[in-house]
Amino acid sequence: MAMTSLGDESLVEYLRSIKPGEDILIEYTSREPVHILLHLILKCLRKNGLPVVIVDELDQLHVFRTHMKLADVDTELIDTANVIKIGGLLKTGNVLGRVDLSKEFPIRKKHYEEALRKVNTDYTIRIVLGFDKVLAMHEGERRELESLFGYMIRPYLGDERRTTVYFINTELFSERTLKEFREHASRVFNVRFGENTVILKVIKSPNIKDYGKEMKAKIEDCI
Repeated sequence: MAMTSLGDESLVEYLRSIKPGEDILIEYTSREPVHILLHLILKCLRKNGLPVVIVDELDQLHVFRTHMKLADVDTELIDTANVIKIGGLLKTGNVLGRVDLSKEFPIRKKHYEEALRKVNTDYTIRIVLGFDKVLAMHEGERRELESLFGYMIRPYLGDERRTTVYFINTELFSERTLKEFREHASRVFNVRFGENTVILKVIKSPNIKDYGKEMKAKIEDCI
């Protein structure tokens, strides 16, 4: 199995191979310190001047930030980030707008797009945290889940004004819903942590040669 370095420069090169309009899943479980990977990605995006919006669903950004702080990782990349809140109560980062989860899906979509317009740039990388919890809220009723995908997920796939990265805890919702989300996504990665390393395994990619590839970064490169 191929194993390649995923330090700062290599990660940036890989990010450049990702095309505008893609939806990317980064899958993890409750056991992984995935805040370390989030910090690495934010650091690399800033280094290359790529505009980022964090979509904070149900206060998950607060959880990631707190875990960073407890690990003595600088939280400045989160504190200064543009953020759109979907549900939740806690203000983390530079909040541009809020979406009320109690509203119907067309209203959620309208408020989300109103907040996005405040970014005032032609292209953004959107990092979504906590969407796994929203999936869990709606998967008991398949019609609601289909509406969630129909209004908030599928319409943005292929929109070259953005690339979206979803951090997804696969333990929080059903296998069936995970498979549906994987089917939608253009790329899927599994993240795990070894001795002083972060390892990303390619589960799905538009490029057949990528399948099964593993890439790793040293923890010290991430912080």
